[in-house]
Amino acid sequence: MSTLFAYTARSGDGAFVAGSLQAETLDQAFAHLRTRALVVTSLAPQSSARAFLPGALAAFPAAGSARLAFFRSLATLVRAGVPLRRALEVTIAQCSDWRLREALRSVAADIESGSLLSASMARRPNEFSPLFVAMIRAGETGGVLDEVLERLSFMLERDRTVRKRLAAALAYPAIVAFAAIALVFFLVASIAPSFAGLFQEMHVTLPLSTKIMIAAGEAMRRPPAIALLASVPLLLAGGISLARRHEETSAQLDWAAFTLPILGTLLRKALIARIARTLGTLLRSGVPMLTSLAACEEIAVSAPYRRMLPQVASGLQEGHSLTSMFDASGLFDALFLQLVRVGEETGTLDAMLVHIAEYLDVDVETGIMALGSVVEPVLLVFLGAVVGTIVASVLIPLYSVIGSIK
Repeated sequence: MSTLFAYTARSGDGAFVAGSLQAETLDQAFAHLRTRALVVTSLAPQSSARAFLPGALAAFPAAGSARLAFFRSLATLVRAGVPLRRALEVTIAQCSDWRLREALRSVAADIESGSLLSASMARRPNEFSPLFVAMIRAGETGGVLDEVLERLSFMLERDRTVRKRLAAALAYPAIVAFAAIALVFFLVASIAPSFAGLFQEMHVTLPLSTKIMIAAGEAMRRPPAIALLASVPLLLAGGISLARRHEETSAQLDWAAFTLPILGTLLRKALIARIARTLGTLLRSGVPMLTSLAACEEIAVSAPYRRMLPQVASGLQEGHSLTSMFDASGLFDALFLQLVRVGEETGTLDAMLVHIAEYLDVDVETGIMALGSVVEPVLLVFLGAVVGTIVASVLIPLYSVIGSIK
């Protein structure tokens, strides 16, 4: 059974390199690195304590933009008839991410030794996922590597475009929400306590909202409270990260996200589109159905959908249709199921899945536009209500003070 090794080394020109590769034994991994004329400074299984530093260096995935640029350039060069070894040299020279560049150097060395591109990439799972390996292996088997690389680069580019548009749509509401929270903290911590002494001297009867605001403002001025408030985002992020490690808790969080108004529908449609596009692209590239479903588990970032895919594969092995298994999961709407059924009946499942993904992409883009137009006024109304409550909590007792002076 192969093991994932993490390494650090020095190249012939003295440059520091770090990466990871799969090999049967430590000696085999060392021999592979020696073929690249590297001076190995550390080499150990990535799970061991000795590999903590090289493992940490190698564990971070390459940037998505760098990976997309690599596959697009490689597809263009291979389509133009450039030999694979020479195409890799060109893409290595253009690569902007050092992790991906180091992995590509290892891939090029393997190919020079007679390995296939898919086999070489499979040894480096940190940089090349099983999805990429499965598609490239199918392209090598069918002699259509250039077409598969183009489909892969298109799929990555489409996924990246959707994610960027969704992030851009959420950026403005996030900025407004952050500004609102900062303004509330400023008002409560600086303005409200300044009136506390005046209200106390004048013996004004304070409403409950004013008492709460003054108490909160005084607490916010204390260092322990400031430290606690500053740690809340970190604690929240850490709690979510820990919860994500448990399958059931992660599934509950995903279901909660899916129930959010507008945003939940967008997230679900974007995920279904991603699964449909990936599955359709894999099938069109000649990857077997069961292998395609297994590869889709990686891009199914939601626990309910990730757990559904192995169940679908098991049902297919028992003789059930893809449509019936999707229907049994309860995760897809009627239109999706009908289109998949038509694709199965007409023998055009791969094209139908890609068509479904394109249809859902349009829905997601329309929903993103609607999300911005809905969230913005809601946030402004909420901010106005909060600020109005704070101002009223100060002005009501202040009017009492002015009345007592008269």
